Amino acid sequence: MAEVYQVKPDDKLLRWLHPGQFNWEENRPISAAFRDERMSVEILSLTTIEDSYKRGKKQGKNAVVSIKAQLVLEKGLEVCHDPIEDNYAHALVLGKKTKSISRFLAENSEVEIYPPSEQ
Repeated sequence: MAEVYQVKPDDKLLRWLHPGQFNWEENRPISAAFRDERMSVEILSLTTIEDSYKRGKKQGKNAVVSIKAQLVLEKGLEVCHDPIEDNYAHALVLGKKTKSISRFLAENSEVEIYPPSEQ
């Protein structure tokens, strides 16, 4: 069994976006990308952005954004390392994400890999 990593406030969390979860006018993900009660993310200190993107592409995702764990924790959400087969960096953001929390997460995310242009 893999050792569980203790997520720190300064950790960056990576979130994959599927087509349609990016707002080109505001140059950021849409809030709906952050609504799952058991939201999958990856812990950047346990992977690379490029490797995360490759795993996401296999599941039909086309962009990667990041957010500091501290911002997630400040909203009363829990971040738990949840390694899965072939992905030790996998984690879950647990808790109810209201519209305002989802919007906050979207607005405070940094785009690491942009989706292909819709043009």
